[in-house]
Amino acid sequence: MVLTPPSGDLLNWTAGASLALGYLAKGHFPPISVTGVYGPIQILLVPFFWIWTKLPIQHPPIYDMASSKSTSAVLVALLMKLPPFIADIITGIVVYTLTLQFTHSKSKSRLACMIWYLNPYNIYWINAVGAMDVIPVLILLLAIVVGNANRWFRSGVYVSIASILRIYPIFSLPFFLLGTRTKRMWAYAISGFLLPLIAVLTFLYGSGAGTLNILVEVPKVEYWLMDFLGGNLTNVNLKLALVLVPFQFYVTFRYWRKPSSLLYLTTVSVLALLIGAQNTPPHHFLWVSPLLTMCLVASKDEAWIFILTFLTASLHLGPIFGIFPMTFFSLADPFFGGCFYAAKSAYLIKLNLERITPGRFVISPP
Repeated sequence: MVLTPPSGDLLNWTAGASLALGYLAKGHFPPISVTGVYGPIQILLVPFFWIWTKLPIQHPPIYDMASSKSTSAVLVALLMKLPPFIADIITGIVVYTLTLQFTHSKSKSRLACMIWYLNPYNIYWINAVGAMDVIPVLILLLAIVVGNANRWFRSGVYVSIASILRIYPIFSLPFFLLGTRTKRMWAYAISGFLLPLIAVLTFLYGSGAGTLNILVEVPKVEYWLMDFLGGNLTNVNLKLALVLVPFQFYVTFRYWRKPSSLLYLTTVSVLALLIGAQNTPPHHFLWVSPLLTMCLVASKDEAWIFILTFLTASLHLGPIFGIFPMTFFSLADPFFGGCFYAAKSAYLIKLNLERITPGRFVISPP
């Protein structure tokens, strides 16, 4: 956390927190037209950035500290990495709890916790780079924990909060509904999901930070969002998420064994999303990292594909440990990228085949 200087997305998040702090200091909530869809996490980071502004050091412009090892840069990097670091620690505890729910084995739960903490991929992206995605990932895991305990209203609330922080968890909501047993549980989950969403939209509208016109304009301002959702039909990098996720939902609903584990339901929903959004950066694989960690503990034969997935995700798009020269990575990166996407696809196929009801296909899965 200390040795890696601020760069990339961490600087963008820091600049966003600075912008949000400026609005809050004037008694105004930062408008969506300024923050875009990143506002909720930027507001979470405000207290940590505020601490940096109060330190008796120089406070240069944010982007002037890019890749700098000055005292100011090191301290801002450390403070801004604290939220994902805290989420990382709590995630390990939740992974233990969820694995215990899933396997009823303390030894397997300890193993899952250890794998999460010792995975070099997690260590690098969360602690060195400061990837904020681990925060909504943690909340999504909590949704699974309380869903397994049949507390579906609370589960829906957690899915909603995670979706407000980052849009991706909203794609898992239909799969959560497949995990319910009765119409009453289904209604609880939907009600829990709508409550925070309506409350946030009402607050934004009341404060003037999210008028109807501003909300409508968000997809146009955030061009990547429409691209990600398949709305930009002329883009050569058109994503397939809106095709693959509904298809996975149909396969799960039509062919999977009943009842289905909420852990596996969430895992395939996120995997389908990540495969459909092929050009998302490797750090977005944090969304499925804890889920696959628990799947690995439940099925040890997945070790080879687990290692392949995270190794190629770590090597894809640049050297993270400085072991090899840049020339090597520029030549080998297409290979690492191909292996990374192939491993994700293989994992999705494997999870589907293992959970399809025998006899539903001409060739039954093993």
